[in-house]
Amino acid sequence: MNNLPGSPWKRSGIIARAGVKTGGNYIRHHVGNALPMKSLHQDKETLNRKNALSLIKELSQLRGAALKMAQGLSMDTGVLPEEFSEVMNAAQYRVPAMNRSLVRTQFKSAVGSEPEEFFKRFEYEAFAAATIGQVHRAEDKQGRALAVKIQYPNVQKSIESDLSLLKTIAASFLRKFDLNEHLDEMKLRLIEETDYLREGENLVHFSKTFHSPWIVFPKYFKEYSNSKVLSMSLLEGTHLDELLKENPDQSRRDHFGQVLWDFFHLHIEQNVHTFHADIHPGNFLFLPDGRVGVIDFGCVKTFPEDFLDGCIRLVQNYLSGNHSGFTDELVKMEFLKNPDAEEATEKMIKELLTEFAELLSDVYRKPVFDFSDSSFREKLNAMFKKGMEIREIRGSRHFVFFNRIVFGLLSILMKLGSRIETGKGQQAVMGWKMKAAA
Repeated sequence: MNNLPGSPWKRSGIIARAGVKTGGNYIRHHVGNALPMKSLHQDKETLNRKNALSLIKELSQLRGAALKMAQGLSMDTGVLPEEFSEVMNAAQYRVPAMNRSLVRTQFKSAVGSEPEEFFKRFEYEAFAAATIGQVHRAEDKQGRALAVKIQYPNVQKSIESDLSLLKTIAASFLRKFDLNEHLDEMKLRLIEETDYLREGENLVHFSKTFHSPWIVFPKYFKEYSNSKVLSMSLLEGTHLDELLKENPDQSRRDHFGQVLWDFFHLHIEQNVHTFHADIHPGNFLFLPDGRVGVIDFGCVKTFPEDFLDGCIRLVQNYLSGNHSGFTDELVKMEFLKNPDAEEATEKMIKELLTEFAELLSDVYRKPVFDFSDSSFREKLNAMFKKGMEIREIRGSRHFVFFNRIVFGLLSILMKLGSRIETGKGQQAVMGWKMKAAA
């Protein structure tokens, strides 16, 4: 990889090319399968995988916001074919890396010296590469093993360009609705991700705030970091797709799922408003000793107190059978304008949110919930597809990342097929109001 394409024209051209290639492949598929020559026939799964590989190849050139959106699409939502989700999962941490020359240039530009002068040992071949930067193994002069993240060139400029393009595309689908607040929320978080000093501070905050024998955070080395280079202690573990290839037994799947479930609910139990907001498989390492390493703190969201209280009250009201309170909260949170209206969109939104509340409540009601249950996945996927039919944006801009957290967690638990003891989580949710009022 050389420099990222920074101009809006170049980046939109790459996106357009990806769309043309994908569309062309589908046309050839339908034409070929209609012809009698069997050599031209191709099954849908092979076609989907081919298109997914082609799409990710193009988006990998862009990095930044474009690749971040591909990550979001890789969640297990049923919106995309399974083959797309499998391939796009690779975008979490395995995209083509910067070449040696560009690594040296980027490091020297950020630090003022070459890696060999700064570290005792530095590996130019990245062992992980994702949306904003890539990670290299290094060793400092005290012999400590480090993971050194180096930012790609032109990332901030590319974010501005991609979100401007997204705003134009989205406006054509949602002409009546103002997307500016929601897109500005995405832009703010993405721009924050380009500041590695901020990420280092986030890492320190999480290390001090959350204490669990099963969660481990890397140590931040501020003396080897700046806004474009981030140095942390090296954690050795496997990503989710690698773990699943090992075919772990059910107890191991249950354990790792429980750790992630408990980590999420620890935020609620401790009445914390700052959440890790980028819950996807690339940001977790599964260690041989049973711990889970959390390794990326670029995307962190502090929710306003009234917003988070409202989200928790929605679940509390539905779990306790207070359906009128649930509906009132939907109005307060700007999901519903008139809950008694017969207008089609209003009814569809209310039905969809009620269905999701019922599905989520079912998780909390059962002492042990089995995320390998295919009916749960099917219901969730059906809701996503129904939601895609509602061409209207409702709710606060803060839901952009709240939804990413919730659905990111559910997606990982479904991939693991974990059986989760939900009791502590339910206690944390039902106890939130009492703690907040105290």
